[in-house]
Amino acid sequence: MSENIHKIWGERRRIHLDDKNEIDLLYLKKDTFCSTHTHEKKINKFIVISGIIRIETEYGAQILRKNDTWEVNPPLKHRFYALANSIMIEIAYTKETIINSDDIDREIQGGRVLNGQEITLDEMRKKGLLDL
Repeated sequence: MSENIHKIWGERRRIHLDDKNEIDLLYLKKDTFCSTHTHEKKINKFIVISGIIRIETEYGAQILRKNDTWEVNPPLKHRFYALANSIMIEIAYTKETIINSDDIDREIQGGRVLNGQEITLDEMRKKGLLDL
């Protein structure tokens, strides 16, 4: 199964999906970030293939480089931020229930850093900056 989804931060390529697991290959653009969000049941495991990623949680941040992994358990608030063009694997799984693709509660939308300032996708749309 291969499904490509374009995001403000890059591209998600679905590698595998079954009742308990979602496995995606993420291509991240430098100076982009995903939404700040939580999951009710999903556990996220990130494995960096190349580049530099900062994983931010409500308790601090962790820098990940090639071959580093990081696991986020619910309901911890988190987001990733690409410090360089990067590739990583995201494994989302559950231990007790069937995985639900809608198990995400976004607090702050993802976006890009322009001129040193974080700008969300909606702010970019309003300012006509999506073609950058």
